[in-house]
Amino acid sequence: MPIRPQTVVTAALLLFAACDYVDQPRQGGGGGPGPTPGETSRRILLEDMTGHTCNNCPSATQTALQLQAVYGAENVILVGVHCTDAFAAPYPPIGDGVLDTDFRTPAGNAYATSFNITFLPTGMVSRKPYNSSLTLSQSAWGSAIAEIIDDDPVMDIWFGSLTYNSTTNVVNTTVKVAMLEDIVGDHNLVIYLTEDNVIDYQIDNQATPPIVPDYNHRHVLRDNLNGTWGTLAISGGASVGDTLSFPFTYPLASNVIEPANCHLVAYVYRNADYEVLQAAEKKLP
Repeated sequence: MPIRPQTVVTAALLLFAACDYVDQPRQGGGGGPGPTPGETSRRILLEDMTGHTCNNCPSATQTALQLQAVYGAENVILVGVHCTDAFAAPYPPIGDGVLDTDFRTPAGNAYATSFNITFLPTGMVSRKPYNSSLTLSQSAWGSAIAEIIDDDPVMDIWFGSLTYNSTTNVVNTTVKVAMLEDIVGDHNLVIYLTEDNVIDYQIDNQATPPIVPDYNHRHVLRDNLNGTWGTLAISGGASVGDTLSFPFTYPLASNVIEPANCHLVAYVYRNADYEVLQAAEKKLP
């Protein structure tokens, strides 16, 4: 089962993270200088909880990609969160080259535990409940997105800067968060590292034979730059017009196969209920 492309190391050292205020707010489209004021929209984070030994998961990923195509990649941000020991760990017999890759991350497994994910495939749409459920089957993803995508955003997020040094293997970025409305409560910022187009084995009940050696794994969560639950971005609340700046220096995770296929995904969630209020994505240069 898969030829392991690289030994997986699921954590990297976060060298530096800080927060400071800047004078003027700025509305952006996520990847850099964005739309003019008043054009900022709520961007949806669709976390596709998946695994390489989950035979129904490829169908769910296709649903996610179709929804992204409908709304646009700038509006629906996809992350393939490989999780659980049952579906994302190397599959016995270990060492035979088939399904040997370990796709797990500490964050992915923590989310599976914390959000009581008991089956795959499943997903979360900006971690907002739909029909009283936080984790949703793929058939509900479209309706859950449609319910909130036109909501006025309470904040914007964008990458003020992003560089990658291939010699030192270090990423430097500054994430900006601007308040478009007054908000109350504590909110955390999380930054994902994802890698797209990872070619490896996958069990797929729609394929013949069902063990696919060259399956294209999309938007794979590789690591979190600032921990599973991120860092405190807003303490107690913030006022419209406030803009915060968060610089990070990060050595690229060693499980990455091709840095040119990597993106950073930044999002802010409300600590009281985990709802993701805004997200942004930018490709490594």
